[in-house]
Amino acid sequence: MAQLDKIVAAYCVTAQYPELISARIFDCSKASVSVHSIWVQKVLERQTTTRFRQTVFSDYKTYTLTSPPTDITNELISAHSKSNKYFCVVRQVESGNKIKQYLEVWSDCSLVKNYDLSTLDVHGKIYADGEFGTLEWSPDETKIVYIAEKKVPKSEPFYKQKSKALVDKDGIHNDTMPGKEYDWSQDWGEQMVGKITPVLVVCDIKTDSIDVLPNIPNDVHPATATWIPDSKGVVAIGHSITSHKLGLIYCNNSHSHVFSLTLDGQYDVLSSDSEQLCVRYPRFNLNGTRLVWLERQGGGPHSSCFKLICYNWSTKEITTVVDYYNKILQVDNEQLPFYGLYDQAIPKKCWLNDDKTIVLSTPQGGSIHTFAIDTESKDIHYLSITKPFHESVSVIDVCNDALVCYKSSLNKPGQLFAIKIPSVFEGYDFTNISIHEISPSRSLPNSNNFVVEHGYTLYNKPTTIFYGPKNSNCPLIIWPHGGPHLSSLDSFRADIAFFVQIGFAVLFVNFRGSTGLGKDYVESLIGNIGDADVKDVYNALQSNSSWSNRELVLFGGSHGGFLVTHLSGQYPSAFKAVCALNPVTDLITMFGTTDIPDWVITEAGYNFSEVDNLVNSKDIVMKLADCSPCKNVHKVQAPTLLLLGEKDLRVHPCLGLAYYHLLKKHGVTARVLMYNDCHSLSTVAADMDSLINAALWFIKYLNSDFEKSIIK
Repeated sequence: MAQLDKIVAAYCVTAQYPELISARIFDCSKASVSVHSIWVQKVLERQTTTRFRQTVFSDYKTYTLTSPPTDITNELISAHSKSNKYFCVVRQVESGNKIKQYLEVWSDCSLVKNYDLSTLDVHGKIYADGEFGTLEWSPDETKIVYIAEKKVPKSEPFYKQKSKALVDKDGIHNDTMPGKEYDWSQDWGEQMVGKITPVLVVCDIKTDSIDVLPNIPNDVHPATATWIPDSKGVVAIGHSITSHKLGLIYCNNSHSHVFSLTLDGQYDVLSSDSEQLCVRYPRFNLNGTRLVWLERQGGGPHSSCFKLICYNWSTKEITTVVDYYNKILQVDNEQLPFYGLYDQAIPKKCWLNDDKTIVLSTPQGGSIHTFAIDTESKDIHYLSITKPFHESVSVIDVCNDALVCYKSSLNKPGQLFAIKIPSVFEGYDFTNISIHEISPSRSLPNSNNFVVEHGYTLYNKPTTIFYGPKNSNCPLIIWPHGGPHLSSLDSFRADIAFFVQIGFAVLFVNFRGSTGLGKDYVESLIGNIGDADVKDVYNALQSNSSWSNRELVLFGGSHGGFLVTHLSGQYPSAFKAVCALNPVTDLITMFGTTDIPDWVITEAGYNFSEVDNLVNSKDIVMKLADCSPCKNVHKVQAPTLLLLGEKDLRVHPCLGLAYYHLLKKHGVTARVLMYNDCHSLSTVAADMDSLINAALWFIKYLNSDFEKSIIK
């Protein structure tokens, strides 16, 4: 029990740190800044999370908390007006057996409007997710735009007895449609269950009207809306709808375009119509003369390099500010590679006062870097908030040439900073920024005993990160990331910190296909999954004897699960134990069960638009079989723990269960833990149980000396 107590205590410690959701500069001058921030934190005693808001004031020397943390767990989404006169919030409240939504408007320290959206029944539930979620005040502060589910007629059985009072009423309005209650409609997949048809909605607080904006084509679903400068319409992302909606979460290849829609219904496409695109994050500059967004070709890998596009609002001219290609930047008389832009949200307020320079952050070689980009000269400036390719810094908000940034590393929980960019004659001095903390500096226990080391291990690129105890030969977890077109980053993760706290080291490898290392690097994996990525992880491990000579275990989820099950099959004697979270183990089965069948076909090297099914596609079937981890299941020796989510729509649990049965058939020790959760297993209950069980699984199959070291 002493060992288990220590493991549980380590989980409690690493799970206690709050994570930032958002931050906004509320007031800013040359001498001071006031910042609102929203955080989420696990509450283990209640097996849930809580969200809270707090406000700090900084004079760029010290900061003080000006309001205590306030629980806002029942707030779905909120927004301040441009002048801060108004504040609106969508609040979700349980009322009996129903969940009701209210749109509240606050001003002068009181509630001035409260719209019962459930009773008004203009639309369905409001979207607050990261893909569609919108809540924004118009520049004239009279209207609010948001996105909600389209209202659908109620349905009932063909035969249903009704009260005599209703029957006796002649001409009663009844929009209930019989026989429609079992109609099935496609939603947007994993973690978007029930989100079927989004609509743009405008609430006018002067007239108290709530209206769905008309004239959006039926084959376009709106997302991420922002107001036009004159308050007479909005600009938004339009997702193109085909016969098969593909899951959106974790995927930024959806065919989409930027459009404008006036309040009286004039619909215009703003982005280029010369090719099928994927577009993200439209943002107006301060005076409304420029609109920028991220853009790449639609389809293909689920994440890749983006262009930065600028649209002149007056002339309608479109220019490319940052292209796909890599560049070399000069930073402090040294050369710094710039590997392009990737899918990280551009802050809603991202412009410096010159109204031509935006500040954004993007993954770069195992870190997140922050850049200032001049949309006229197209110059890119690295902001030296941290050492290149070490730690991660993301800009959250920009106001009056001040930034709020969030900084963390694998060995240090996240912290907010206020950053001032000094202006000089006809520009800015990006080499002389000042950095000031505006939230508590938190440290892991014994953090000085651990080290984070970045390595140029593969292809002369920053491709590996080692995190673990100094001067120790402790067991090493090889932890490949999912995607595969994502990246392992030097940013804080409680799950990683947990394993290091109990005595493990962790190795991350940004194998071919990872983002943050160039467009060609991403796309080099297409058609080679199960081979190139597996070899990269293994070769990186073998490149350093201080890594490869340890006791080795494997942990990975999704495509990371694909890789660890491949590694245990292709190199069966190398690893002591395996833990796979919702792993992709059989691509043929996945094609028919996932919300992203295009992923299966694309990663195998084929064009999804040309594949209807696998029945008449023998070559594709053989390729999928050859790429699948279950091909080598008969070679596996390492005891394997499978962590599955019964609500997973991305990688159906049947894949993990089938792999479990194959392992058992071949005499391999295996165990399944099935959680009432989706793909990420991110509920507090699933997170705690899965991580602690994974730790116990590894310890069980490692040597007894390591087990004794944990008990000490």
